[in-house]
Amino acid sequence: MRPIGSSSPVSTLVIVTNPTRRNTMKTWKTRTAAATAVMIGLGLGVAAVATAAPVPAPTPSPSTTSTVTTVDADVAKTLAYMREEERLARDVYTAIAKLYPDNATQFTRIATSEQRHFDAMGIMLTRYGQPDPSTGLAAGSYANPALTDLYAKLMTQAKTSLTEAYKVGVAIEETDIADLKTALGQNAPSDVKAVYTNLQNGSNAHLAAFTALRDGKTIGMGAGYGRGPANATAAPGTGTPGAGMGNGNRRGPANGTAAGTGVPGTGMGRNANVDCPLR
Repeated sequence: MRPIGSSSPVSTLVIVTNPTRRNTMKTWKTRTAAATAVMIGLGLGVAAVATAAPVPAPTPSPSTTSTVTTVDADVAKTLAYMREEERLARDVYTAIAKLYPDNATQFTRIATSEQRHFDAMGIMLTRYGQPDPSTGLAAGSYANPALTDLYAKLMTQAKTSLTEAYKVGVAIEETDIADLKTALGQNAPSDVKAVYTNLQNGSNAHLAAFTALRDGKTIGMGAGYGRGPANATAAPGTGTPGAGMGNGNRRGPANGTAAGTGVPGTGMGRNANVDCPLR
């Protein structure tokens, strides 16, 4: 290639730039810098200017609504109290069954149900990282001094007669139902409320049994049919009092194969088991 205006060859390559194009590039850069300054001044940042390459949207964080691992102080206090209250019921009924071995069946059966209630509250304490107030304590001894005193008073009453023992059962279940009603009014997680509901239904069945026994009535068969709760967090259905032979019917809304249980009937039923909906 020969340079412009020369007749002799040279070994140097000369690049001729276009002054018009250079001025155009300079003008474009100047305008872009000015626009960027304006955008930054408006608080929109550099990212608002660089629109040539799309920026992928950030991956949303997983919801934490189903992974709650703690509860507020009031709910934690209630969980601990209900754990001990269920243990008190179990301890009292177990002790009464030993006092009256010839009439121990219902006390033993209901004590077994109270053990299930106690276990259910233990699961809730563990799930929400709360300490167990019952750890290392013997029957009749509780972290809450008021419950220790109550146990002693109830046992003193139960020792006077079998009828008084049944009255003790009525008092325990009425108290339990009232406390559970209060607990259900708290802002507790849904699984905690489901367990409270199960316990309340169980206490209603126990109250019906002890009330009938206190009044000298025969406990009906108490066995129901239909779908019962499949797990500890399913809210069971409520039984309806039976007639005639005392068969109770009930349905629970949860899926599963667990048998339902009925409220004891008031007819001339046979002396049989009274179970609890929390199976």
